[in-house]
Amino acid sequence: MISGTSKTHMIAGQYVPGGFEQITVSNSVKTLTESKYVKDNFYAKKALITIESAQVRWTIDGTTPTSSIGHLNNPFDSITLIGTANIKGFKIIRAGATNAKISVTYSF
Repeated sequence: MISGTSKTHMIAGQYVPGGFEQITVSNSVKTLTESKYVKDNFYAKKALITIESAQVRWTIDGTTPTSSIGHLNNPFDSITLIGTANIKGFKIIRAGATNAKISVTYSF
């Protein structure tokens, strides 16, 4: 893979984008912002997350991720969460000493 190349794939039409946020991922566990994935009392059905600048670890099952526990993703990777329970349960932390940034688009 060429450095800096994104592997993000978009499928349009199934859901309507309706919220966006960027989160700095540090050495404390972060979750997604409820006010961003709830719109007019409707919960997002899908979240597209792209990783920028550093490795992260994440979970969706209630487990708290650490720098060595959880799914590992690298910069330029993307994560697609399908279903409100997965969006609500998402937790993320940086994997190393460098903070990461994630960009999230929610679809309804």
